[in-house]
Amino acid sequence: MISDANAAHVLLERRARALAVPLAAHVTVQGDADGAFSLLVFRLSEERIAIALDHIIEVHRPSGLWPIPGALAPVVGVVAWRGRVLTVLDVAHGRSGAVVVGDSTRILVMGDRRASFGIVADEVEDVLQLHAHQIGPVDDVAPARRDIVRGVTSDALIVLDAAGLVARFATPN
Repeated sequence: MISDANAAHVLLERRARALAVPLAAHVTVQGDADGAFSLLVFRLSEERIAIALDHIIEVHRPSGLWPIPGALAPVVGVVAWRGRVLTVLDVAHGRSGAVVVGDSTRILVMGDRRASFGIVADEVEDVLQLHAHQIGPVDDVAPARRDIVRGVTSDALIVLDAAGLVARFATPN
């Protein structure tokens, strides 16, 4: 007869093996045959922002955000994530004041096959399907954001360029 302790050990070992999948296995490129792609919609200060899911490793609930003295914008600090220290960026336009971590704050862990950095989100709203033709150009993008903004939708949803963000801010191997 198998003891309760042995059964628990077997169950925990099975769960550990299932969870021990490398992060790269969780990353999939979004999009379907008709050109639609999935976007995560979130808030940054007063802006509604969307970013393609193909470079989001995880949506993390931080326990705190620790500032880095002397760090230049858009770096706002670091968080503890899966035993690592992860640099966090704030890509909000014209945020007044410091980033405050609250109950709805999330860190979008970004990368190309592995986590490279996080983006602070004041609140995560939804996942949305869009087609490329639904995103128009933006004429008045601040120079610091020009290479990370892909466009805007008819309802003023700002779409960030996930690949551009990763290319610009990813840490080298």
